[in-house]
Amino acid sequence: MTEIYHSLEWEAVSIQLENATKRMKRYGPEMLQIIANIGTMVKKLSKEEINCRRKGRQTRQHKELLEKINQEISNFEQYLTFGVLLSS
Repeated sequence: MTEIYHSLEWEAVSIQLENATKRMKRYGPEMLQIIANIGTMVKKLSKEEINCRRKGRQTRQHKELLEKINQEISNFEQYLTFGVLLSS
């Protein structure tokens, strides 16, 4: 299972997920849209990381966003597995 611990890790993870998605015959555009939606969540996380640096501690909102993003990445990986199985 892929996880991120801060927003800067998202670029490498998104490339990895996009490459796996591009190998699919069907459901590719829908899967890329999910990646884009997770990317939007990561942008919010990045803004919250700035807020955390200003306060000098991890905020509750940062922790919740990070958990939601990692849950969505996990769900996406499951969808990816199902998509590969269904498109075969």
